[in-house]
Amino acid sequence: MKRQLYYIYWFFRTLPLRRNFPKYNVLSVEETITDIVTNKKSLSRFGDGEFRLVNRERNIVFQSLSNEIADRLSEVLNSKLPNHLVAIPSSFVSVKEFKREAKIHWLHFINQYGDQIAQSITNKKYVFGNAFISRFYIDYQSKKDAVKVVRLLKEIWNLKDVVIVEGEFSRLGVGNDLFGNAKTLQRIICPSKDAFSKYDTILEIAKLHGKHKLILIALGPTASVLAYDLAKSNYWAIDIGHVDVEYMWMLQNAKNKIPIKGRYVAEAASNENFEIQENDRELYRSSIICNI
Repeated sequence: MKRQLYYIYWFFRTLPLRRNFPKYNVLSVEETITDIVTNKKSLSRFGDGEFRLVNRERNIVFQSLSNEIADRLSEVLNSKLPNHLVAIPSSFVSVKEFKREAKIHWLHFINQYGDQIAQSITNKKYVFGNAFISRFYIDYQSKKDAVKVVRLLKEIWNLKDVVIVEGEFSRLGVGNDLFGNAKTLQRIICPSKDAFSKYDTILEIAKLHGKHKLILIALGPTASVLAYDLAKSNYWAIDIGHVDVEYMWMLQNAKNKIPIKGRYVAEAASNENFEIQENDRELYRSSIICNI
């Protein structure tokens, strides 16, 4: 009962003040993926964490705040590269598709930081991608589109040579078939926290191993900057963080943000087991080409 009252309290506290928030032009998840596949666009995603850093509010779970990362994220947010798409949450436009908890989170976030967000986005007419292309399951009321989204996502890397740039405990595709249709798959392992402190090295290594390949990045806010810098050098790079976690939740028919064996899940209540299952260890280890 207390939890329900809490949700009702925040809903009515946030809803009236949200009306002045700009109506940004955000593509649907399907439209975003189609743009990536058809036009071979790179992608940088911005969620609440990235906006907290842009606004210089505080550290977030995976990344400490610094003027450098705030400035770089702001640069990416307002960039206009023809081969690169900036993605923001579709919840900036509407929250009707989301579960009650997610609705409350986003309404409260926009209520609290809406003015700062509006000031940080200088190009109000930009057509943004949808940052939820890799968050397609757990926060939605209806799960009926999740399988379709996965099928569309797999078209991005279908028969491609893929290089994954990820944090130490991200382990995208380990123990599932998410990247089973890729032609080849290699991994560059980066620090699980404060990856931006190694940014120059990560960028250099990604360029070295990612030429003529699809680069998928799961590295928190660092991924947003990395995908942009790689796009500037005509690499194809997509910030796809969290996609594996959502896929595992979908496979398990999860109702809440539960821990996943072998991975660190920041939003789960607990993370106890980071060991990879024995039958997946050798394939995972053999895919690693660099450990930063």
